[in-house]
Amino acid sequence: MGDVFLESPKVTFTIKIKSPAEKWLRKYDREIQKRFVAKIRKLQENPDLHGKPLRGLLHGYWELYFEKKFRILYTIDYKEETVTIEAIKHKDEF
Repeated sequence: MGDVFLESPKVTFTIKIKSPAEKWLRKYDREIQKRFVAKIRKLQENPDLHGKPLRGLLHGYWELYFEKKFRILYTIDYKEETVTIEAIKHKDEF
């Protein structure tokens, strides 16, 4: 008999964007906004695979680099299956 592989059910996380992050995003042109949406879509299925957990004062937050110069800060709620984009900052602001 051959091997049997069981596929675990896919969990799709809901993405929420907090007001300060949304305001930041609106300052930029449509092309950057489209690339941002494509980047955060990856978080819907594997939010902990694409980002990096932060330590110290920012423990509990995750970061994802965007366009090589921005950091997307987000939190993951596994129970509610939600990823919340908390902030978007230029890398020099950290």
